Amino acid sequence: MAGSQSLERGLEILDLLDKSPRPLGVREISRQMDISAAIVQRLINTLAEYNYVAQDKETRRYSIGYRAFGLGWSLTRKDRLISVAKPELDRLASDHLLNCYLGVLRGGRAIYILSVQSDGPIAIRSAPGSLTYLHSTALGKALLAGLADSDAYRLLTAEPLAQVTPHTVTDPDKIMAELADIRKSGYATVRSENIQGVISVGAPVHDTSGSVIAALSTAFAEWSTPEFTVEEVAKLVMDSAARISQALGHQPQLPV
Repeated sequence: MAGSQSLERGLEILDLLDKSPRPLGVREISRQMDISAAIVQRLINTLAEYNYVAQDKETRRYSIGYRAFGLGWSLTRKDRLISVAKPELDRLASDHLLNCYLGVLRGGRAIYILSVQSDGPIAIRSAPGSLTYLHSTALGKALLAGLADSDAYRLLTAEPLAQVTPHTVTDPDKIMAELADIRKSGYATVRSENIQGVISVGAPVHDTSGSVIAALSTAFAEWSTPEFTVEEVAKLVMDSAARISQALGHQPQLPV
């Protein structure tokens, strides 16, 4: 039990350092975790020994170490989904100035596993490893649409849906109706539901069995891409998602 608690606390320290915009000292970590500075120091010493955290010699504060970065980099090289999807996200960002994301379903949330920021006029950053809502994002709704109705409804009713913006749809029945439309059109769209003034378009990624294993989405401010309609962006997103799916072995059914 003690070993398990130590592991949990060590992971919590890494999570705090990862989310912090600046290095943190032992006492600051101690206050945020509500445990003694002595325990934090012991855990930090172990993490530092294995290069998961690094200490600034002048300030004595800690930040994420290169070993943690190395694990993430290793995943991007070894994971088939990520390695296939990355060029598609890069292409959408470089050719069309669209911020792009790849995410998968984890419990009742979506987790970003790839994020590519374009050189466009706005920054919408969602770091890999961060969680997002299913009901207020195009990526999340594309993932929900890949589930059976019973499974999607169970996730939507497990707890009250957060009112992220004034435009967020929080009625599970209304979202279920949206999912039916998403399955027909092949893409999901949200307008100002997750971030005020931002449009997002998402499409599912399929594996060789046809199951939805991930979703690709883009996000942009309506004023920032006047040359695009939502339908044109949706076509780009669906084409990219289809190429990723085909690279993973998915063979779309041809119309009879």
